[in-house]
Amino acid sequence: MKEYNIPELEKTAAEGSAQTAIVIWQSVIEVLKNEVSPASFGKWLKDLEFVADMEGVIQLAAPTGIQSDRVNNDFIHKINMLWAERDTSGRRVAVCSWADLPSDVRALAEEARAERAARKTEEPVVQPGVRAPARHFTFDNLVVAESNRLAATVCTKIAGNQATPSQIVYLYGHHGVGKTHLLKAIESQIEVSDDERSVVYMSAEEFMVAFVEGVKRRDTSDLKSRLRGADVLLIDDLQAIAGMGGTQKEFFGNIRAVVGRGGQVVIAADESPSQLGALNSRVRDEFQGGVLIQVDEPDEEMRRAIVRMKAQTIAAENPGFELCDDAVNLIVSRVKGPGRQLYGAVCNVFTATTFIGQPVTLDDVSAAVRRQIGEMRPPTIDQVKRATMTAFDITKTDIESARRSRSIAYPRQIAMYLCRKLTTRSLPQIGKFFGNRDHTTVLYAVRKLEDAVASDETLRRDIEKVERALEDIQANAAK
Repeated sequence: MKEYNIPELEKTAAEGSAQTAIVIWQSVIEVLKNEVSPASFGKWLKDLEFVADMEGVIQLAAPTGIQSDRVNNDFIHKINMLWAERDTSGRRVAVCSWADLPSDVRALAEEARAERAARKTEEPVVQPGVRAPARHFTFDNLVVAESNRLAATVCTKIAGNQATPSQIVYLYGHHGVGKTHLLKAIESQIEVSDDERSVVYMSAEEFMVAFVEGVKRRDTSDLKSRLRGADVLLIDDLQAIAGMGGTQKEFFGNIRAVVGRGGQVVIAADESPSQLGALNSRVRDEFQGGVLIQVDEPDEEMRRAIVRMKAQTIAAENPGFELCDDAVNLIVSRVKGPGRQLYGAVCNVFTATTFIGQPVTLDDVSAAVRRQIGEMRPPTIDQVKRATMTAFDITKTDIESARRSRSIAYPRQIAMYLCRKLTTRSLPQIGKFFGNRDHTTVLYAVRKLEDAVASDETLRRDIEKVERALEDIQANAAK
């Protein structure tokens, strides 16, 4: 991810707008980093670069046309959704390759890039023996429970240069259970300590790309030198090269070279060696001769600890950010994915609240959860009606009746509004579910609330209250 030094003083309104856009983009890319797989983020999103705010369009540039095409096909909708949640001015995001930028825009962007690079070289360098800035993955911010205790113990010993049962340690478990955290924690501890060992962390996909590029150049010596010179070699996402014969052969050769000179190798994969059917038998035998450790899914209490830990990590640099017990429980009960998704929910809460100077509320937490479980099927009209009845303590007879008192008409209008917003039903179909009302009645309710929701805070809170009740109903229905 590109880093930007944002001046404290805005020289002009245009510069101020651009600086604000850069801050928003940094927030968006941080969320993407936690919601997209590490391989996809590193390959397609990491090198996206902010170019300019061009008349209401935030222009980003990718290094190559292939990358920009992939972003526009697979990620642009998500990027614009996250952007819209943070930008009140209604701008949208567009992505193209550097080569496709207009020549004048590209010239200005490259000049700004050069200035950022120059400023970066002026930043103080961390001297040997001085602890580097806080790292994202460390043993200090690793939550340990029964599901990962053995793996954490072995990795801690490796990081501390203590004896282990084998020179090859193989960690496996479902995506998102913390295998990458363990590998990165080893790397972090070795790099910031007085340890004289050299450590190399590399994903299997990065290895594959580097190897293929070396083959094209007819020179893989740089890759071999880097890997074989490591005292501790950390390879992540092994499954990425399963089935690739030439790549596996080269990979195996580097592993054997590190082990042969007394080094330590730690591998992480989604499945055990025996389950990776496309793995070369020789490579499989090598791994099965080492230590195999399964990292299991965290239990409920560990998931709560993960959410609290992530919140504390953010709060360490952003005082004022805090999640109450109800907020923690809300996230844990509704986000059923692995630790990475829990972290994404916490980041979403932060960027929508403390990051922009707003207090944290349960409504913000609920909104963050909705972003995490956005793949949930659209609700039915009946589910929206039941959620409204729950939120306002009214009956099915009330909501379908002809009564026009505010205590009944107001929640009925909210239900109609949400049916139009969240379901795929037409106005006449919605009206039928509310006492066979005419579609013009539904349209009136929808337009009335659309006009009011931007300025009426009470209305927004009531709508969010119904949406939270709806989330519970959908979550229970999915069990």
